[in-house]
Amino acid sequence: MKGDIILFGDPEKAARKEKLREFFSLLYIPLFLGFIYSSFYRITMVALSGDPNIGGGALNIGMGPGHQGLNIGLPFIVMVLMVYVWARPAYLYVRKPDEKLKAKIRRRLGNIYRDAFLMLVISQGLALALPIMLFGALPWQIWAASGVAFAGQAALLIAHIDAHLSRQKKLMVSLYSSEELSSLRPGFSIPIYLKISSLVIGFAIIPFVLIYLLFLNRVPWDTFAGDFGLMLFLCGVLLLTGVSTVYNGIQVPLDGLIGKMRRVAGGEFVKTHVFFSDEIAHLKAGFNDMVDGLKEREALQDTFGKYLSIEIARELIKNKKVNLGGEDMEAAVMFCDIRNFTPLSEKMSASMLVEFLNNYFHYITPPITANHGVINKFIGDAVMAIYTPLLGSDDYAADAVRAAVGMRKALAEFNAAGKTPGLVDFGIGIHSGKLVGGNIGTVSRLEYTFIGDTVNIASRLESRTKDFNTDILVSGPALERARGSLGETFKFEAMGKAALKGKAEPVEIYKVL
Repeated sequence: MKGDIILFGDPEKAARKEKLREFFSLLYIPLFLGFIYSSFYRITMVALSGDPNIGGGALNIGMGPGHQGLNIGLPFIVMVLMVYVWARPAYLYVRKPDEKLKAKIRRRLGNIYRDAFLMLVISQGLALALPIMLFGALPWQIWAASGVAFAGQAALLIAHIDAHLSRQKKLMVSLYSSEELSSLRPGFSIPIYLKISSLVIGFAIIPFVLIYLLFLNRVPWDTFAGDFGLMLFLCGVLLLTGVSTVYNGIQVPLDGLIGKMRRVAGGEFVKTHVFFSDEIAHLKAGFNDMVDGLKEREALQDTFGKYLSIEIARELIKNKKVNLGGEDMEAAVMFCDIRNFTPLSEKMSASMLVEFLNNYFHYITPPITANHGVINKFIGDAVMAIYTPLLGSDDYAADAVRAAVGMRKALAEFNAAGKTPGLVDFGIGIHSGKLVGGNIGTVSRLEYTFIGDTVNIASRLESRTKDFNTDILVSGPALERARGSLGETFKFEAMGKAALKGKAEPVEIYKVL
């Protein structure tokens, strides 16, 4: 029989019903409310009057004095009808999916506390208004007992609704998109302190007060033992439900949030689902906003780094080391330029030329950053790199030489890869000394760059590599600073002093063998 149902049933309808199963489980609330009302009302009436034969309500069907069990009265029937009307869109949605019905379900879930308390007020109002119309003024004990019963029912609503809402992950995923579940949604919510306080008051303090009144009025034990036992049982169950609510609605989300924070700290931009609109939901929504901000900042930093340098970009964003107004620094400057680029470029179309340069830079730039260098700019087929302690290169002159030798090997691999229209050669010039780093330009367009005599000399050395039939030239000051770190790793050949354009004094230069 079960196999026939699976075979001939509507799988889609069954799936929709399964997704809304947690929603339908909320509809048992009126039954529990009836138990709470019945138990709290009768015990309170007995406790306040001292009369074990009092406790029935004027609108309760089939009960007499001292009756124990569930009061099936008009308020209970009205509550059942209101719950049915409230849940009807979900029943219709199971039969036939409709976005309008789905929107109604979402709105009702978002306002479930408001709607539940409104239903409770209506049913309790009937419990008092109709007897007044039928019998006139009511004794004060009835008003007090109704108030106690209302407090117990309100506490039950908070515990019962929270206990279900904290577990309805499948339902929320079926009703909301991933993007919607990452942001805070409008809706009525109850503060956490009020949830916990209502549980303590409704199912701990009120029962103790009633016990005190029962014994104060010397009500015989055997006349209220059944109702008293039912009340204590309900209070125990609902207190445990409250603990479950605290665990599933507070502890579990916080533990999950802590785990996601660790993942974000490790570079994984994960977000958390926001199911409700309480304090935990606000905390989760704030966490998701933080993750979005971090992702945006990472993207900005990554984009910024493509046009400047990821190291300078980080320093500019942090604004802790780089003086945006300009500052003096010790550094080594490297210029690298392709030789005979003009005749080489004439053989290629515009798109081929751009592709060639991108491939070329893809090969030769990694040694720069691998040796703590910062690519300051690309100038056509040339690249300018900076090595300075300010940006992570403590042994800046030696780092520049190591990078140059690495670029020489990378160029050989580039030529061997067959991605060029001909053999590609470059020249590299390295000089160290003082320079100035800062923002150059106008208010509307700034570029963080480096200027000074050190930059000019490095550029001039690069242009003289052809004259000395070598690919790497290092100035005397740069080699003097680097030699202690380099040791015998690299061989250098002195080329004497050379006059450089724009320099009154010649500069001692060396080529790297």
